[in-house]
Amino acid sequence: MFLGCAFAPTAYAQSNVSIYGSIDEGITYTSNALGKRTATVAPAAVPDFIGLRGSEDLGDHATAFYAMQQGYRSNNGQAIVPGSAYGFFSYVGLSHPQYGTVYLGRQLDLAAEALRVNSNGSNLLSFYFFHLANLDNLGILGDSINNSVRYTSPSLFGLQASVIYGLAESGIQPGRILSMDVVHDEGAARFSLVYSSWRDHAVPLVSGLGRAEFLGQSLVQGATFVAKRQDIFGLSTYYTASPSVALHAVLSQVNLASSARTTRMRNVEVGVNLRMASNQTVALGGHASWLDGTRYLQAGVGDLLTASKRTTLYAQVVYQHADGSANAAIPLLLPSTSRSQLALRVGVHQFF
Repeated sequence: MFLGCAFAPTAYAQSNVSIYGSIDEGITYTSNALGKRTATVAPAAVPDFIGLRGSEDLGDHATAFYAMQQGYRSNNGQAIVPGSAYGFFSYVGLSHPQYGTVYLGRQLDLAAEALRVNSNGSNLLSFYFFHLANLDNLGILGDSINNSVRYTSPSLFGLQASVIYGLAESGIQPGRILSMDVVHDEGAARFSLVYSSWRDHAVPLVSGLGRAEFLGQSLVQGATFVAKRQDIFGLSTYYTASPSVALHAVLSQVNLASSARTTRMRNVEVGVNLRMASNQTVALGGHASWLDGTRYLQAGVGDLLTASKRTTLYAQVVYQHADGSANAAIPLLLPSTSRSQLALRVGVHQFF
């Protein structure tokens, strides 16, 4: 109300509103999903989302803006965050090129924002290529930061820094959250450095880690893991070596603690994009993850064909092998009952 009154004299200024979104569908064959070979029709991307965003020029180079985005599953229409509208994010803000940008509302963890764009999962348009159980928050599952304030600095020679603080609130967000990043995006190279710290965080483990218990907590029937502490450290890069070759890599570490035990997960990821034609890219990538006595090795390849400016047809193969105390568990899929898991997928991704 205050902002609306304060800037009422400039209501005639230039403004814009847009609706945007993404829908992904395809068929996935899985070699072992809880002991069975399965073929499913379901999304495998970011996941699907629909959003609304707008801005208004306030004069003197200042801009007011807002954005709201809801995640859903195209195969059944269910919201990613049950009972929540715009569960991915919903915020308002003010921006000025000299002073930076302030955001208020529900926002993405900076690990999802700054690291994800350089990852295999983003480049292959598939959640299957993110790291084990999405513990480092690279994928977007509606696990965003409520009651948060963010500041992003002005860009200086392509360098920007951001910080988000999320206030604790009983029943909605039991523990506080602090997320920080430094991003450099200029020329052929893009770099990002991220630190995120969560307290009393209910973590949706996606595929259950391929085990029935984790840090003293049962994971039977998809139970949610409650982390007393979840600290994420990440470093990523994307380098355009030539018009036809791009290299990218992600390093991340997650320190986890329950009320009973502590452990850490480490991820080392590399990938390459090969432009075969003006409308075709072949992307290859893999990563190694170490978590609580198990090493997970994963590799995959995807062929992405741009049928139009907004439509991509694709085929993907991803394989994971686990050595240690757990079974294979490709993110988003049901875990395997063996050390290995293979997924084959064909699909279509439409942006609008």
